Amino acid sequence: MTLIVGLQFFLPTKPSHRRPMKSNVCVSLLLYLCASIAVNAAEKTNIMGMASGSVLLSSSGEYGGGWMALNLLDGTTQRGWCSPQNKTAPHTFVIELPQRYRLSSIVLDNTDAQESGYPGISARSVELWGSNVGPDSGYQKIATLEAVKGARKEFQLPAGAEANWVKLAIVSNWGHAQYTELMEVEAYGTPEGAAPQRPPLSGVYDTNYGPLQITQDGNRITGCYYKGNGQISGATDGRTINVEWRQGDGTSRGTALMTLSARGDFLNGVWYANGVLAGSWFGTRDKKSQRVCDDASQNTLSQQLKHGGRAILYGIHFDSDSANLRPDSESALRQVLALMQAQSSLKLSIEGHTDSTNTTAYNLELSRKRAQAVVAWLGKNGVASSRLAAQGYGSSHPVADNTSPQGRALNRRVEVVAQN
Repeated sequence: MTLIVGLQFFLPTKPSHRRPMKSNVCVSLLLYLCASIAVNAAEKTNIMGMASGSVLLSSSGEYGGGWMALNLLDGTTQRGWCSPQNKTAPHTFVIELPQRYRLSSIVLDNTDAQESGYPGISARSVELWGSNVGPDSGYQKIATLEAVKGARKEFQLPAGAEANWVKLAIVSNWGHAQYTELMEVEAYGTPEGAAPQRPPLSGVYDTNYGPLQITQDGNRITGCYYKGNGQISGATDGRTINVEWRQGDGTSRGTALMTLSARGDFLNGVWYANGVLAGSWFGTRDKKSQRVCDDASQNTLSQQLKHGGRAILYGIHFDSDSANLRPDSESALRQVLALMQAQSSLKLSIEGHTDSTNTTAYNLELSRKRAQAVVAWLGKNGVASSRLAAQGYGSSHPVADNTSPQGRALNRRVEVVAQN
């Protein structure tokens, strides 16, 4: 039994009609432009995506299967939400943003809605409500928007629009009598105040694929599912969780990104197999269950290398566009160091990987320098250089798509590979 086989039956095949988807002055001006670009880039981060830590808390209904409300936050229009058959409007969704934001714009995206097969199925009139009180109360209407049939549109919002929780209400579509679809929602803005601390992740979650046990130790994440036949390992930044999943002997493996609600009760996520978005992984905390399997004995770095020959270390982080190791990398680095000290004959290749947001040459060089930085840290802490090698692969070995924020986050990684 593998995760690939066990999960793919939930996802219906897309209909065939879908689209494939002078000096001082110059220096000052350059610095100004660079600063402006940096600010604009920060502003254009989609704060409503899972990769930013947003969570879908509830919806009034969904068609099911591959047409789930959670798809609205997955960063792609290749999957979306569809209403239940003959369900009357309004169709509502409650989304928790990572923190309180001053909202500047929102995107309603009907791209890839099934207009050719179901004319008028795209969402049309949509009400946007915001609350800073909580997910269940305090909502005030921000705007009523008209989405474009079969296309994407960004709407500028009134000055002063603020929210920590957003409610969307689809009031009408473009004329289809039985179904309504919306493929993706995005939001942009600037944070107000400090981000709240998220609750501990450790616990058991009742998910769409059965119980999932998560154990958090600092920023390190381990866990198990399928009664211990599957394991996860990775790291959290306090808002999102990046993990590698493995099953059986380790030959079935992939990646996943998850995020937990502020109250610690809702878990949203997506998982990838063979570098392709394969499904959603979501659930609620089971407050009664304490343990469903012993993940500690099967989830060590030694076991991962024994069964699969390689392991992803999502806990190793670098400054943006840099090979400087961040302080929060030490836990994962010491995990590798402890293994090298325990197994004196072990040799490792350290691999650096990037997403595809820069040129091929730039990514290759950055990934090589990052791998070398890990090797240098291990060497500084007593590991002989003869036992270590550094390789940079840039974006040539993706474990997820490079078209969505969560896919790019999963592709930015360090892997360790056992050498014979």
